[in-house]
Amino acid sequence: MIVIGTIIFPETSANAVAECYQTLPAMPDFMTIDGTYVHNNSGEDFRAFSIFNFDEAHIEAANRYFKARYEAFGIVEGLTSHHEEWLSVQDALALVEAGTYNLKTL
Repeated sequence: MIVIGTIIFPETSANAVAECYQTLPAMPDFMTIDGTYVHNNSGEDFRAFSIFNFDEAHIEAANRYFKARYEAFGIVEGLTSHHEEWLSVQDALALVEAGTYNLKTL
């Protein structure tokens, strides 16, 4: 499964965010990251997202990591964050085939 973690912050907090990236907790061995991507349009807040890959069997440990990771950004003024679980198309189709549409059942 993948988790997409997102942060949104004002331009005035960009340096604090950059410093925060240096202090994030180590990523667990069972997880990989497909990069962090940043987007900004003039006059809008910055947005950054990261894509984390891991086996769903590790969801509890992954959630502990995400909690620690995004709490680390809590010191940055004006920053908000969230993370969302996403399924592959194959997993989503398996849900449809099983007759359930609850993403938490896999």
